[in-house]
Amino acid sequence: MSPLHPIFLNILGRTPESGKVKTRLIPLLGAEGATKAHESLLTHVVHTGLTWCLGAGNRNILLWCTPDTRHPFFDGLLPHNQRRLQPDGDLGVRLNHIAVSQLVNNQHVILLGGDAASITVKILDQTQAALRHHDAIMAPTEDGGYALLALSRYHAGLFQKISWGTASVAEETRKFFSAMGWQWKELPMQWDVDRPQDWQRFEKLRLKHPSRRL
Repeated sequence: MSPLHPIFLNILGRTPESGKVKTRLIPLLGAEGATKAHESLLTHVVHTGLTWCLGAGNRNILLWCTPDTRHPFFDGLLPHNQRRLQPDGDLGVRLNHIAVSQLVNNQHVILLGGDAASITVKILDQTQAALRHHDAIMAPTEDGGYALLALSRYHAGLFQKISWGTASVAEETRKFFSAMGWQWKELPMQWDVDRPQDWQRFEKLRLKHPSRRL
């Protein structure tokens, strides 16, 4: 990929509202604790993205926020000119909007969940390299979804008729790639944080590497 062609890492993030984020962690952490966990996860993912951006001059990062971009928490992550507002709708509608808005002016787009705790700078490097020779890159998660999706081509059907929030998301996406005849690459299995055991795993990871940008 030529340095003249920018590439944007697009991270999805939600305003940290108590009782509305990481609700499956509430039995373990309480509503306020789950909110703090949400903040820790998004901070971790953004810091990973910022570290990746330092590796090449053509790399950029955007935080796609919902339901607004001006929450004080976001001020500590990225300046306002690197924040965008997610549209209303299900995850497919939102991912489609981001992909379309980026591919209008750019050759590639990377979409990343705000709780994708296991995604590293190395994985992002591998993603960018693979986009040179593939139409799509997917990093599936252990729960059947995906943590990362990167595209160098687009079709509206990619985000339609997907059972969002279920264990079949990654498999349905694979079937779409195959049906379209796309050249695609699957990265090693990842994990995100939804359940108490996921949070405990993330905590162990942070204790193991307290000063490392994972």
